[in-house]
Amino acid sequence: MRTDFRSDASKSMKTFPASRPLWGALVPLAFLIAACSPNAPEAPKAPAGPAGKLGTAVVAGRVTLEGAPPLNTRVTMATDPFCNGQHPGETELPEVAVGPDGGLENVLLRVTEGVSGVYAAPAEAKTLDQKGCAYSPRVLAIMTGQPLEIVSSDATIHNVHAAAKENRAFNLGMPAPGTRYTRTFEKPEIVPFRCDVHPWMRAFVAVLPHPFFAVTAADGRFEIRDLPAGTYTVEAWHEKLPRQTFTLTLADGETATHDVAFPSVPSA
Repeated sequence: MRTDFRSDASKSMKTFPASRPLWGALVPLAFLIAACSPNAPEAPKAPAGPAGKLGTAVVAGRVTLEGAPPLNTRVTMATDPFCNGQHPGETELPEVAVGPDGGLENVLLRVTEGVSGVYAAPAEAKTLDQKGCAYSPRVLAIMTGQPLEIVSSDATIHNVHAAAKENRAFNLGMPAPGTRYTRTFEKPEIVPFRCDVHPWMRAFVAVLPHPFFAVTAADGRFEIRDLPAGTYTVEAWHEKLPRQTFTLTLADGETATHDVAFPSVPSA
């Protein structure tokens, strides 16, 4: 198996004329029936402590990959007729998604030091979809206590397996298009998501205790807004590449630009 990544899960997955055996197999039906009866989510708890403040400072920039991108994993989806119809032949997974000018997509930028106070979660939910036999988006960031709406747009069976460690793990059956669940997470962590039916499906939901984060777009650009004046450490996280950090000091109303370059890693 080769490991590498260059595309977007919903719109830039590439197909190839060659065919290989499927990476993984369907799980037993009994497992799926059990997964379709999840426990009800716990009600979110109100945060305790002094309220955090918002400000007028901004940090923005662009994340790029230096050197040649590593090879992404390639799979076939022949065991599921619906998925195979969406992506016939051999399909490249978007593990490292690099644009033509080096912009790196799906990088989480989050403030890890310098934030004080407690921030209330937005009432507005964010959505994790299953579309075209892939999770969309691949990397999603939410706040602790913020609703996560998990939906399926596909005419095939999925299951959403959230391998949380700090929060309650769950496994939800998604037997038909339009199936949806809402869940919340109360502790910060990056939660890996997978589908046991289609083992090529991967996503990562970052749960943050404050609103100072961003995920890079297809061109690698990001913007973290509403920061109070202060000194902050920012981490750039990618699912496959070594983490990068930088520190900067912001004044009220200042917009600081800081670009991040990830070194490429050899393909396995």
